[in-house]
Amino acid sequence: MATELPPSSPLSSSSELDSISSAEDSNERHPMLYYDDGTVVLSAVTQKGSRKYFRVHRSILCSHSPVISDMFAIPPLLAEGSSTRIAEEYDGVAHVQMPDSAEDLISFLTMFYDPLGTAYKRFDPNTPVLVEGALKLAMKYECDALRRRIIENLEADWPQTLAQWDARRAEAVILRSEHSLQLTGKVGGRYLDDRLPEPASAIRIASDYGIPSILPAAFYQLALLSTNADWDAYRANPGKHLRFGARTARWRLLDKRDLMRLVHGQKLLAAYTRAIGTDIFGSRCQRAMKGCTRARNECWKYFQENAPNSMDDPLDILHDCMRLDTLFNELPCSVCTSEITVMAEKKRRELWRSLPAVFNLQ
Repeated sequence: MATELPPSSPLSSSSELDSISSAEDSNERHPMLYYDDGTVVLSAVTQKGSRKYFRVHRSILCSHSPVISDMFAIPPLLAEGSSTRIAEEYDGVAHVQMPDSAEDLISFLTMFYDPLGTAYKRFDPNTPVLVEGALKLAMKYECDALRRRIIENLEADWPQTLAQWDARRAEAVILRSEHSLQLTGKVGGRYLDDRLPEPASAIRIASDYGIPSILPAAFYQLALLSTNADWDAYRANPGKHLRFGARTARWRLLDKRDLMRLVHGQKLLAAYTRAIGTDIFGSRCQRAMKGCTRARNECWKYFQENAPNSMDDPLDILHDCMRLDTLFNELPCSVCTSEITVMAEKKRRELWRSLPAVFNLQ
């Protein structure tokens, strides 16, 4: 069943699109999407009320969209008293006034003239904002190949398996290390938060356009953030937080259902974390080794007291439980250490598989 298109999306009014629109609003012809050899001019109204013109190629549009192909198959109206001149022309070619916003049309048309997707970088936190218009029109005009490509790009940023999550986590650790060495907190002119996917916009586009595959990872990432860590607020004073590697979310994009799912998930994750102390470190040593129980307790005490940020992240805690020998000099006995590793790995897999239920996504 096709996903019903939302009438409007908060993504469409994001500041990133506002800045793009403002830069181009003074030019009625789009600076990049107006080709001299184009065979048709499309026009649409911007959010600020001005009309933007795009001269593109009818053959390209028709090859991707059966809806647009059918539209162009209808003979155009001719000017009164003429048997050849089209009634509505612009710059010598047929002119079609589109019912879509100019911002959406820019996002949509750019996809056809940027086949390698160079406009959208891996892990770019702005990707959901930038592709939302293209995805909306790809669904409206039945551009199935384009829709699949956009979804694949979004899925590439949000893991669907625990192995993918661990790989992305490892990359994030390396990036954080790079940024921590810089006095300004910037690498290549960007903060750490500008180089990693942003969860709230991912949740919005996934919820609005039927992409459930990215929701578990996006909600889990969001659950690790403080509601005070706001994308716009932190960028108003970047030296205070972003400079030190803070992560943020576009909280304003979330609706009531999203927030209820988030709160539900955070409660269950907190309970899951507390259970680690009992299920993994609370067991008695099977060999009754002297000092083994104390070593178990000391390990759990370390996670509670010396790693407060990690306590919000049970996947991370369990990951550390699988490598106790790299964290502690005094370990439980070899049997208990092996048992902790096996149990931690099992609980990690169970938690990952249960994320859709944790956040009420099923």
